[in-house]
Amino acid sequence: MGTNYDGVKEFQLNLYIHSYKHFSKQVALFEEMMELYMEPISEVGKDWHFKEEKSAPMLLLSRMLNDFESSRLLLLNGLPEQAIMPIRDVIECMMLLRLFDSDSKLALRWMKNLKEYQPSNVKKRLDELEIDCPEYAFYGMLSELTHANLLSVVSSATEKMLAKNLLVTTYHFGGMDNPTWIGLAFNNLFIFLYLTLASVLPPVYFPYMKNPQEWWNKVVRLQDKLSELVEGLEFEKEEKSGKDKGEEELVFKKLKLTKIHAALFDKERIAADKGFPD
Repeated sequence: MGTNYDGVKEFQLNLYIHSYKHFSKQVALFEEMMELYMEPISEVGKDWHFKEEKSAPMLLLSRMLNDFESSRLLLLNGLPEQAIMPIRDVIECMMLLRLFDSDSKLALRWMKNLKEYQPSNVKKRLDELEIDCPEYAFYGMLSELTHANLLSVVSSATEKMLAKNLLVTTYHFGGMDNPTWIGLAFNNLFIFLYLTLASVLPPVYFPYMKNPQEWWNKVVRLQDKLSELVEGLEFEKEEKSGKDKGEEELVFKKLKLTKIHAALFDKERIAADKGFPD
C-alpha cells in the first residue's frame, strides 16, 4: 500500500511540474495580478483594523485571496473541475462587496447576525440599486460545472443524427484534465481576478489610498498581457454620466464576457485535444 501511495505522490509531483512549465506565462501573470490585489490591502489594512464597518470587506477579500490561490493550485495539479468551485465562490464575494459598499448596515448585519445572503437575492438588490455585476452571468454556468451532475463529470459530449427524429448523444467520460480545459479554466480565473481589480476593489479602497491613480495605471497595463492569453477578451471605456463630466475621476473598465462564455463550450476543440504536447 505504501509503495502505491508513493507512486501516486510521484505522479502528482511530475504532473505539477509539467503543468507549471506548460502554463508558465499564466503563472507569471497570476503572480503579477495577485501583487496588485494585495497592494491596496497592505496600504489600508492598519487603518481598517479597528473599524467595525470594514470587517466585512476585509473578511471577504481574505476569502477571495484563498479562492484565487486555491484555484491556481488545483489547475496546476490537473484538476480544472475542482478549480471552478473556488472561482464560483469568488463571484459571490464580488457581489457582496458591491452590495456592502453601497450599504454598510447590510455588512454589519452580515457580520453580527451571521445572516446569509443568497446570490439571487443579492443580484436582485443590486439591480434595485442599479449596480452592475457582470460576474453574475457566469454563476449558473459555473454551478452546473461544480455540482454533482452529468455535466460536471464528462470531458465532452457529441451529438449525431441517426435518423430523421433520432438524435444520439455520446458522453465522453474521464474528467477534463487536458490542456484545453485547464487553459479555459485559467481564462476564467483571470477574468474574475481582473474584474475584481478593475471594478470591485477601486470603490472599496480608493477613498483610503494615498495614490490610487498610480495603482490604477498598473491595472490598466495588464490589459495587453491579458489579451494575449485570454482568447476573445475585449475592453471598452465606460462613458461618464452628465453629472461626472468635467470632474477629474478614474475611468473604469468593463469586460465583454460573451466570447469567453462561448469558448467554454467549444466541444470540438476540447475533443481534439487529448493531452499535453511532447
